[in-house]
Amino acid sequence: MLKSEKGTAASLRLGRGMEQWSERHLRYLMLAPTVVILLALTIFPSIYMFYAAVHRVSPNPDLPWTFVGVDNFARLLTDGQFQIALRNTVVFTVVAVSIEFLLGLGLALLLDKFIRRLTFLKTVLMIPMMLPPIAVAITWKLIYEPQFGVLNEIMFRLGLPIQAWAGDVNLAMFSIIVADVWQWTPFIFLLMLAGLASLPVEPYEAAALDGASSWRQFWDLTIPFLKPVIAIALLLRVMDALRLFDLVFILTGGGPADRTKVLSLYIYQVAYRFADPGYAAAISLFVLFVTIVLSTWFMKRMRLAE
Repeated sequence: MLKSEKGTAASLRLGRGMEQWSERHLRYLMLAPTVVILLALTIFPSIYMFYAAVHRVSPNPDLPWTFVGVDNFARLLTDGQFQIALRNTVVFTVVAVSIEFLLGLGLALLLDKFIRRLTFLKTVLMIPMMLPPIAVAITWKLIYEPQFGVLNEIMFRLGLPIQAWAGDVNLAMFSIIVADVWQWTPFIFLLMLAGLASLPVEPYEAAALDGASSWRQFWDLTIPFLKPVIAIALLLRVMDALRLFDLVFILTGGGPADRTKVLSLYIYQVAYRFADPGYAAAISLFVLFVTIVLSTWFMKRMRLAE
């Protein structure tokens, strides 16, 4: 009987010990699958990219990699194609994001007072953002098609000259920007509309009593209140614009005459067409560095705005 009681007491202590261990380590066990996936999909590729950037990588898997140090990064200073891609990326990012912000904010201000009555319209405005980028690119490729495209058909009926939109050196970048604005203006609109809905009412009532005009209320109240939302919207759009690939790859392939070659497309060409993964990794790290710098600057601006 005594042995049975001792066995029971030992079992109880073991059970309590297992329960305490589970309580202390359960959160880590539940996080483990996420950490493993994060390591597999993010950390490992990042380490691999850093490693490849300081090596000359042979497309032949049987040949060893050659350590070259910072040579791949030094090439950025003398690579004319990289400078063209960088310039095109900056132009696209500045112009497209600026237009998207102005249109998104304007639509949000226009519809802010009619939210309940225009629910269907808001849903329609969200459609471009919800479409897959490949579908958007193919749609605009059909719209821009020189012979049978909808846009040239409209131009013809209006008596205007037909254009090779995506194939014209002067219109190709404009065509890419229009397609991007169509797809991503709803994203800015949605964020701005949510920001406007969260604004306090009391400052506007006080300003109206003081005789402030709507324009003065917009500059002195709306813009300062929306600064954190504006910073987030611009940060997300700039980061996404720097990675533009789908539209350019399908609509123009970087042409004509490299007028629409952007950094993401150039990285793809260097890695797969020119078989130089090491240099492609160096360009990717440059884009990552620029993105981190911009993100840090935006975050500091957000903290100052608060």
